[in-house]
Amino acid sequence: MRHIHIPGKNNHAIVLLHGTGGSASSLFEIGQKIDPQAALIGFQGEVEEQGMARYFARYSDGSFDLRSLASATYDFKDTLEKMIKHYGLADFTITVVGYSNGANLAVNVFKEFENMPINNALLFHPSPVRSEIPFKQQEGLRMLITSGDNDPFITIEQFNELFEQLKAANIQVETLVHHYGHQLTYEEIDKAKELIEE
Repeated sequence: MRHIHIPGKNNHAIVLLHGTGGSASSLFEIGQKIDPQAALIGFQGEVEEQGMARYFARYSDGSFDLRSLASATYDFKDTLEKMIKHYGLADFTITVVGYSNGANLAVNVFKEFENMPINNALLFHPSPVRSEIPFKQQEGLRMLITSGDNDPFITIEQFNELFEQLKAANIQVETLVHHYGHQLTYEEIDKAKELIEE
């Protein structure tokens, strides 16, 4: 999986997973707001949908192509592990920031693999991903998941179900729900920054 790496000035690396139509650098500004000293690593989605980049495909009815999702999930894990070695990040705090399609990829990574080398996951507007599959154990992981009351891609009931699944796996998780739709808000970014600074 292709990526862009910008070195930082501390022992924190933020891995950024864009939403549909984004690019490897789309979330760099948000990463800098969360921690201006951190290294930034943006992953590029390599599936195209109507000219827009995604990490995995979906069908015309909006449901996920599970074969494409599995391929992207394994590709992300392999690339992350190689990247940690290549850039000497073994002793770094690793934070994953995902929005929409990128957040959904991260959700599936935590369902597919146990104890990923990730300390924090800040997932903006994730959708239910393979809701019948529980999360694997993720020792030491802290997570934030956010949504909007009027988000067209996920109901509050589905969001609460995701929250309960995470708690059932003993993952330390906080939530934020705002009164808007699928868009990112300053409130979400401020909450993410607070979690990292704790």
